[in-house]
Amino acid sequence: MTMKPTKPIFVLPLFLLIVLVAGAPDEAVGRVTKIIDGDTFDVQLQDSSLYEDFIRVRLADIDCPETRGSKACEAGKNASAYTRSWLLSTYIFLDLDDKTGKDQYDRWVAVAYLSDDGVPGRNFNKMLVDAGYAEIKDFKNNEFNPETWWS
Repeated sequence: MTMKPTKPIFVLPLFLLIVLVAGAPDEAVGRVTKIIDGDTFDVQLQDSSLYEDFIRVRLADIDCPETRGSKACEAGKNASAYTRSWLLSTYIFLDLDDKTGKDQYDRWVAVAYLSDDGVPGRNFNKMLVDAGYAEIKDFKNNEFNPETWWS
């Protein structure tokens, strides 16, 4: 009698765990120290695997109106005020772009999550879009797909 080879029962749960960890929104955790504009801010990292204490973050796949330069407008100031009211001096969780990491301006590209009792909570990228302060722009050069994080 020949026995049919069986796959270990733990393979599927292990695979699912790896997939979940790879897209975990806690690749970096820190306190927001400065708002640059609606979609860009500085974070003082806490217990991060990055070799930096402070990073500048550009929110992935969204675009807020400008606050500086020739394209500056009132909508840009409003987006910055919204971001400031939610993020300044608060702790956030970041899902950093694993494809390119940083953009052309040396900012870390990320999806940001508000801290909810010490765990990742609401998606701030989505909050900006839903509140009307940003629009979705699917930049293809990063790992993120707005259809995934916005739905």
